[in-house]
Amino acid sequence: MKVVVVGAGLGGLSAAAYLSRAGHSVTVVERDPIPGGRAGMIESSGFRLDNGPTVLTMPNLLENVFHAAGANMADYVTIKKVDPMYRAVYDDGSELHVLHGRERMAEEIRRFSNGKEAASFLKFCSWLEELYRAEMDSFIDANFDTPLDLVKPWRAGLKLVGLGGFRKLDKKVASFFSDERLQRIFSFQSMYAGLAPYEALSLYAVITYMDSVEGVFFPEGGMHSMATGLQAALEKAGVEFRFSAPVTRILRQPGSNGAVSGVEIAGSERIDADVVVCNPDLPVAYRTLLGGVDAPRVARKGKYSPSCLLWVAGVKGLPPANAAHHNIHFGRDWDKSFKALIEDGVRMLD
Repeated sequence: MKVVVVGAGLGGLSAAAYLSRAGHSVTVVERDPIPGGRAGMIESSGFRLDNGPTVLTMPNLLENVFHAAGANMADYVTIKKVDPMYRAVYDDGSELHVLHGRERMAEEIRRFSNGKEAASFLKFCSWLEELYRAEMDSFIDANFDTPLDLVKPWRAGLKLVGLGGFRKLDKKVASFFSDERLQRIFSFQSMYAGLAPYEALSLYAVITYMDSVEGVFFPEGGMHSMATGLQAALEKAGVEFRFSAPVTRILRQPGSNGAVSGVEIAGSERIDADVVVCNPDLPVAYRTLLGGVDAPRVARKGKYSPSCLLWVAGVKGLPPANAAHHNIHFGRDWDKSFKALIEDGVRMLD
């Protein structure tokens, strides 16, 4: 079959890799002049700057995508370990380094707080690992094509109940740590999903497992190099790319339930396709590309989670001696900050 993938972000590139491996003819159409989507790049005054994510976790999943493209990731991207993973700075002036390795991190917590909290960290890691194992194969990495598929992993569901996966994240993390500073560094990851720790279920602690236990990494040349590396591997595998080609609508055959027939590019050019994979956000796709198709309720009523204001700066010279790759500054008013951003939609006071 001939497949058009709309969007050359990491999701679109991944879809192209697996579809190409399955024997389909794949064309990736991207509105920007470069791949990457949210993992984009800015070139200015001699600097090359990532304008999106700065955290890479579980690089083995990226490696799987390269394998699907028939490539070895190491031939296209060099991945390096970030250590310390985070430098946490608190309002009382204390600093905590989140380090690779459970024993190393336990010793850092012993220095930062006390021996009891260090022992609790090891128990916390064991709980995170159990949670991850229960979620990954049965839910995160599973396909749910029919209602029956939702029933099949019932044993894993019971396991999650037993692990406290449906408790609130902040309360569950607090059951391990009495030091509020540690509660913050091991629960803030729910913000990656747009949720405050007090409203997220403990299921979201799997994100904490991915970075604080499995580790944080960084590609040489910046996060954008993942996208350019995948593009090169996919082109070698026969995938076609069209850049600076914004899709204005997804074309459908006549009839209310007509199958897709291709996409229209700005300027009225048409690309025929048997299948269209649409990688932009779901509400955006229905609003701008699928005219005449009623969006499902989740796309109509969904609430956007907070974004962020991002300063990107090119700086000559070396960074401050105490600066790490990732520096997180925690203010005093933890819960009030989330309420201001998420519930009230105003600037946080702290």
